[in-house]
Amino acid sequence: MSTVKDMEILIVEPGKAPRPAVIRNTLEAVEKVLCGSVQIGCFLPQKVLLISREDMDGLPPNRCLPGKKSSINGIFLLCGIPEEGDGFASLTPGQQKDFQDVFEKPGEFMMVGGKTYADPDDVADTIYGLWDTLRDGETVVLTKWGGTDRRVTA
Repeated sequence: MSTVKDMEILIVEPGKAPRPAVIRNTLEAVEKVLCGSVQIGCFLPQKVLLISREDMDGLPPNRCLPGKKSSINGIFLLCGIPEEGDGFASLTPGQQKDFQDVFEKPGEFMMVGGKTYADPDDVADTIYGLWDTLRDGETVVLTKWGGTDRRVTA
């Protein structure tokens, strides 16, 4: 009879730095942290799993995937890939440090209509493309997440 152990992970929430946490090494514990069923991606050379909610609709963008223009919405967590067997493993101290650095800064995102962009050039291209297609009085909602507050005060 095997006993369930705890595992050391990183939790990454929108707008916050990754934080270490200890949770039970079960799918149920992971789903509880994420508030829903999960999907899994991985960083193979580092043997790290990125686990996010399967249904990310309506969740705020959190981080850009390294090397890609796509984003991860809502809370996600990072844990290790076990050497043997199924399931999850703790992150090593080196993995924790590396991935705290990778995901240190919150992303900066813009939503145009219903699509989220992580690249300012893509947002500009989309907005310029919409300019000629909008009819008089028609609107498009732009929503920004992340970055620094650039309010001007007089």
